[in-house]
Amino acid sequence: MKGTAILIAGVVIFVASTGMLNTNAISGPVADFTWQPENPTDLDSIHFIDNSSGDIVIWVWYFGDGNSSTDVNPYYKYADNGTYNVTLIVIDSNGIMNKISKEINVSNVPPHALMDVDAVNNHSNVSFSSLSYDDDGSVVLSTWNFGDGSTATGKDVVHTYSSDGIYNITLVVKDNDGAENETNSTIMVDTTAPETSYNLSCNGWCNETVDVTLSASDNLSGVNKTYYKIDDGAWNVYNNTFSISSEGIHKIYFYSTDNAGNVEEIKNTTVKIDKTKPYTSININATYGKEGWCRTSPEVTLTASDNLSGVNKTYYKIDDGAWNVYNNTFSISSEGIHKIYFYSTDNAGNVEEIKNTTVKIDKTKPSVSIDAPKKGYINIAGRAIMPTLLHHTFVIGKFNAEVTATDSGSGVDYVEFILNGNLLWRDYVSPYSAYLPRDFPASIGNKLKVIAYDIAGNSQESEEITYMKIL
Repeated sequence: MKGTAILIAGVVIFVASTGMLNTNAISGPVADFTWQPENPTDLDSIHFIDNSSGDIVIWVWYFGDGNSSTDVNPYYKYADNGTYNVTLIVIDSNGIMNKISKEINVSNVPPHALMDVDAVNNHSNVSFSSLSYDDDGSVVLSTWNFGDGSTATGKDVVHTYSSDGIYNITLVVKDNDGAENETNSTIMVDTTAPETSYNLSCNGWCNETVDVTLSASDNLSGVNKTYYKIDDGAWNVYNNTFSISSEGIHKIYFYSTDNAGNVEEIKNTTVKIDKTKPYTSININATYGKEGWCRTSPEVTLTASDNLSGVNKTYYKIDDGAWNVYNNTFSISSEGIHKIYFYSTDNAGNVEEIKNTTVKIDKTKPSVSIDAPKKGYINIAGRAIMPTLLHHTFVIGKFNAEVTATDSGSGVDYVEFILNGNLLWRDYVSPYSAYLPRDFPASIGNKLKVIAYDIAGNSQESEEITYMKIL
């Protein structure tokens, strides 16, 4: 503004030489001014407004910092804050001069407080950075309050939190003129992984589709996602209850992540599904005759198998008796026709359909007797005529031996006629008979017996008869 001062001096000299500085004038100008803004800062371009009265032709402004202006309504920006004495000199057309001085307070602009910090952290060491700045100077001090009773100073700092939680952060900054400003923020420190639990619609061995429900919780930041996979399959994002229907032993793997980026360790549980009923087979060990008839007490063995969960129990009953748990081979001693019912259950709760088989037991020998020839009699033409004195037996002429054989169990199968140790005849149809060979004129010492066989294979011999055959 040195040129301006020279200009002002020149103006004053000019006024004096022209006689304009007439101090005998009746009245002169009245200097006055205001400014906008009323409370300026060192960032404002202050508009000084002339409010003087009179026929003013010259305005000279002194801003109190060594600078000046001859504009009527100048704009001026101070280099720094402070209190300045501003003087306005006005000169009218008669050369009369007037001046006024006013004190103006130019304020400092506080710094801008800004911070950079992650709102959510999955680690206890948290980094803080100040992005603060000062428009009319510089930030000289940054003070941090970490919300846990700890403080620190510095533009970039790291603080270690001893526990998870939500903390209110305050940053106070001071500029080179001593002005302060602050900013606040909230951060979350969440170093704990979420926790995922599971619920199965069926536990242990199951004979139906199993529904799997996963539930995740997190102490602070909240659950982000839950993942699961079945056996060696791909990972899936869990949204709702899912089902496993295929038979076998399955592994379900699952874990969750939270909004802080913590990742839960992978957990697993087992689902076991067996929808197939067990299978039971029966084996009967006995001495068999014909048509499935046993002539010894049958030994019954039940063998059950199951493809997955394993056999739980096998049950059996005989005829209309009570159900028994099968443990070992059992026998049936009572004769007759019996029904054996049996089935098994497995460890998944599958129940086999009841099966049955029939056992026919006949351990009793048939009864058999020779009706003709009659022992101790003279037998002619199939009839016993009279007894002999010495109890000898005689058979005269053509003669058919007649036998009575019965069996109350399996029934008579056949009767064998044994004459003199040789098979004479085998008869399958009652009444049982065989033609005795003729001898001419006679034979003595003929021995006759019969053996009756039932269907089960039991046999019974009759009393042997010794007779003389005549003709």
